[in-house]
Amino acid sequence: MQTAGIRSQLEPEYEFEFVEGRWPHLEGNWSLHTVDFSKSNLYGFYNMLDIEDILATENELRQVIEEHGPFDGLLGYSQGGSMAAQIAIRLLMENPYATPQELPIKFLILINSAVPPFIMPLDGQEVTYIPIEEAPKLQMLFDVFKANPADHLDKIRPAKLANGRQALVNKTHYMTFFDKTWDGNPLSMPSLHITGLGDAPEYGQQLFEIAEPGQAEQIGHVFGHDFPRGLDMNKTIARAIRAMAERAL
Repeated sequence: MQTAGIRSQLEPEYEFEFVEGRWPHLEGNWSLHTVDFSKSNLYGFYNMLDIEDILATENELRQVIEEHGPFDGLLGYSQGGSMAAQIAIRLLMENPYATPQELPIKFLILINSAVPPFIMPLDGQEVTYIPIEEAPKLQMLFDVFKANPADHLDKIRPAKLANGRQALVNKTHYMTFFDKTWDGNPLSMPSLHITGLGDAPEYGQQLFEIAEPGQAEQIGHVFGHDFPRGLDMNKTIARAIRAMAERAL
């Protein structure tokens, strides 16, 4: 596993449990080392164009945490990190007055991770459908997945909510993405953000920006969207994890 270099600096003091995704990884030349690292199949956690699939994955992983936890922290790379942040924010929203010790996770390690989707029930809210061309941030989803929006209109449609915010909607839920302008800093849990210098801002920097400033730390690396590597980098990340864990626990 790609985390072996980091884990080697933390074990046996720290124990790790690995959960694999079930959605075939969309390979791209922005992650050559990631793709070439293993000859086994690579998987993501969900179909980003299916709201129900995202919610099902979130619930399944929360069940893992409930049945096998509590865990001190969650570590995730790329989509895995986005899902870790999504779970953490959901826990914080559901338990606004909980102390850190009362939550089933205490901190996050997020590597090259995008801002997670913000999915909520429509609850009868009226929406106005709009052309996908009027929603460039939502259009990017279809571009990343090399999907024609017209092929997915039976599951999701671009729309404008009553407050003017753009979202993808199905019959029961809307999905947008956490945004500092709209949502402030919803990620108030201690978090370590490991981001690729030169990587697109939506794959790390924007997630760091919605984290509570006093609770978040950022480490940059030179490998773009690839997994950070090298002994010095692994030691730097491991030191930051130890320091954050000591503060959070």
